[in-house]
Amino acid sequence: MNIRDRLEAFWSGERPDRIPFTSYESKLPSDWSDPVIQQMFADGLGLLRFIPTWETRYDQVEVRDETHREAGQLVRRLLWRTPVGEVQASWTDGWQQKFFLETAEDYRVLNFVAQHTHITPAYASFRAQEANLPAHMIAVPRIGRTPLQTILVDYAGLANFAMHLADYSAEMLELYAAMRVNFNRLVQVVAGGPGRYINVIENFSAETLGPRRFKQFLLPVYEETFGWLHQAGKVVGCHYDGQIASVKHLVASSPIDLIESLTPPPEGDMTLAEARAAWPAKLFWSNINLGCFDLPPQALKREIWQRIQDGAPDGRRLAFEVSEDRPVRWRESMPVILEALNEAGNG
Repeated sequence: MNIRDRLEAFWSGERPDRIPFTSYESKLPSDWSDPVIQQMFADGLGLLRFIPTWETRYDQVEVRDETHREAGQLVRRLLWRTPVGEVQASWTDGWQQKFFLETAEDYRVLNFVAQHTHITPAYASFRAQEANLPAHMIAVPRIGRTPLQTILVDYAGLANFAMHLADYSAEMLELYAAMRVNFNRLVQVVAGGPGRYINVIENFSAETLGPRRFKQFLLPVYEETFGWLHQAGKVVGCHYDGQIASVKHLVASSPIDLIESLTPPPEGDMTLAEARAAWPAKLFWSNINLGCFDLPPQALKREIWQRIQDGAPDGRRLAFEVSEDRPVRWRESMPVILEALNEAGNG
């Protein structure tokens, strides 16, 4: 099996010849001519490239997206100007510094943007890019965050979100409802397009939302839309890279097929054994904690073998990945992980 064969088996709940190991494309250096990287590809490492199968356009909304360098840092500013006002956000070296939502008026502007958003297929672009990928790369369609997670992570930020739940609850609910219409359309477009595995980049962690709001705002969206993807033969994974133990009973009853970036303690709060006990039939694409990459080679191998035993005692429904940060010692440790997986096999 090559990496694509292994992932197909993983997504299908079948037994690959060995547990797959992948990395987001952005987590490796861009120079793939490095002999260490070339050897990792030869030893089975896969790279994920996220390519949308949809595109967005607006009417009555002016979009200004500018990026430049300031004091050696890459600064991006994004402005949406509408007939009812404008909002803007900024990022420095990829980290968001200013959020769109600060006042009740900002909610009205984003509500206008949501109501004047149009989502259309971009299938040909996806297929053209996929066709040119090398054998070690896998094209993955990605859906943005569900409406409330978008408000929390992208539009308001955690600090503002916590205050807005009390101060602007009506405005937030109105924006959430408008965004659900667009999310439904987005999922329908993705369901009709290419790609077997669909990644929903939720970035959910339970301490920022809690079980009650998960049940109120996230679960209904999953239940309404993921069925369309299942009918199209897709496997749906949600990026849950934080703490999730307090919502494990809700996740168990959800139509989520795959928990992506599942991270054991100390970053997360569920071991792979606990996750497997809670979700016997779900797929785990598990992020390897940064601390593991500093272990001596044999200790790192033992850790990987233990996680295989915990998460895939029958050799199925488990893959590993690098999805959060690039390990400092990636050149030394990632080849060891591949060795451990290849030595473990799936006999």
